[in-house]
Amino acid sequence: MPAISIEPLALSPRDAAQFLSVSKRTLSRLIARRKIAARKDGVRTLVDVASLKAYYEALPLKTDHVPLAFGRRAHVVPSSRRQVRH
Repeated sequence: MPAISIEPLALSPRDAAQFLSVSKRTLSRLIARRKIAARKDGVRTLVDVASLKAYYEALPLKTDHVPLAFGRRAHVVPSSRRQVRH
């Protein structure tokens, strides 16, 4: 008999952040901006799995071929892509 896999309706904030590969702080910001739905059950916060998937699906696809940058300089545009002023 095949094993039945049940997908959860909600995750803890830690698991939800891990699901999206973001920090808990980023997840908190997304919840505050109402981009991701969360509910309270007493002191627990439950993050809606469907809203996590919807948020991810709404992100734009990376279509350029610029190499991915990591670390402190990730936000800096590579010098070959900067506009030169004359």
